[in-house]
Amino acid sequence: ASQLPFPTLQVRGPGLGVVGVSKGAEVALAMASFLPQVVATVWINGTPSFYGNPVVYKDLRIPAIPYQPERAVFTEVGALDNSAVFPDPRDPAYSSSAIPTEKIRGKVLFVVGEADRSFDSKLFAQLAMARMPPENCRLLSYPGAGHLIEPPCSPLCSTSSMRKSPRPVAWGGEAQAHAKAQEHSWQEIIQFLEFHLGSVASRKL
Repeated sequence: ASQLPFPTLQVRGPGLGVVGVSKGAEVALAMASFLPQVVATVWINGTPSFYGNPVVYKDLRIPAIPYQPERAVFTEVGALDNSAVFPDPRDPAYSSSAIPTEKIRGKVLFVVGEADRSFDSKLFAQLAMARMPPENCRLLSYPGAGHLIEPPCSPLCSTSSMRKSPRPVAWGGEAQAHAKAQEHSWQEIIQFLEFHLGSVASRKL
């Protein structure tokens, strides 16, 4: 039987772009902090510190802020609201867990849903930005948008199951406001990445 050819993927370079949502945004911000080749980062409803697991990079070890699952509460439909599970990273006891965003050489676009029920994403974005030069970061904040801001036409996922969670998890968001946030943020993300990485249209075939 014949097989379809597998496309050859190449990194255009010289800089790299990283996009992350939730825990992925935490990882993306860490990559931007430690890897100089990351020149454009999109952080969507993430954290400004390491939570859950310590980070080890070369000779560096950064402790994580422990989750506090006993602080979770149930929503009106019986889902878990985890917004209180993430301790306040401003507590001096957790200062060593902060992602060193002051080391970021590239640009970061922070995208926030103000109706996020996972954690206070807007506060978290502001804390990360406070450690950065103002010219290296920008904040897009959307009232009524929830945690899972995805590409346009993706349906609002306000509640879903999650691995290792005993109950469905509440992500938040109002349908119309969330949809508008996805449409607007997607265009902003594309423009941001094209500006700092180069347009796909300019790629030589």
